[in-house]
Amino acid sequence: MKFFLFLGMLLIQQAVAAELVTLPVPPNVTPEIIAEDFRFNGSPMQIVQFIALDADEVTRFYRRFFSEKARDGKYSEQKLGKTKQIGALMDKTLVNVEFMPEGKKTTRILVSSLDPDKMQAPEKLAKDIPRLPGSTVTQHQESRDGQKKNRMVFITNRHSVEGNAMYLREQYQRLGWSRLGDHTVKTSQQRQLMFGKANKHLLVDVQRMDINTTMVIYSEMEE
Repeated sequence: MKFFLFLGMLLIQQAVAAELVTLPVPPNVTPEIIAEDFRFNGSPMQIVQFIALDADEVTRFYRRFFSEKARDGKYSEQKLGKTKQIGALMDKTLVNVEFMPEGKKTTRILVSSLDPDKMQAPEKLAKDIPRLPGSTVTQHQESRDGQKKNRMVFITNRHSVEGNAMYLREQYQRLGWSRLGDHTVKTSQQRQLMFGKANKHLLVDVQRMDINTTMVIYSEMEE
């Protein structure tokens, strides 16, 4: 999730028309495609990943690459907890690299490109998602992996975890979903609801982020 928060900050700074570009990866790396079709707030998005044994060497590769290839040779670099992000504009396409440590010796690298001009308001894409008054839709993600379709929606509001959970439980049951689970991870701090309907499965994770903010993450899978 931190990756998409960072991506959102870059998009605010670099809202320009674009065509997707070939994703840059270091020599002798065979990247793995994460999803056949991925969309971030309605915009097509390419994402690949690979495992690195030397994260410092990969960091130097992208700093050098962006210095030579990015618009005006400029790029943004930021640390978010244990992860690190490097992003830049290339041919009017926003390219982002995320470093995620795994254990003591390896780092998972995510490389993505996005066309900011094709983005839509997430509220428009999430019209069918039940949410309490005063909620803000921050992200809408869609992906396809073979016959499976996945959708994630991120929403924030000021309501309590229990208030969100009670409302969502009532709304989804009213819409014909069967409740499959209701688990309190931490009292007043995190709760998870699970629903099913035909060939769809839904997990709703409700977390209290701070005294003023609750985040609700909807993860829906259709087979």
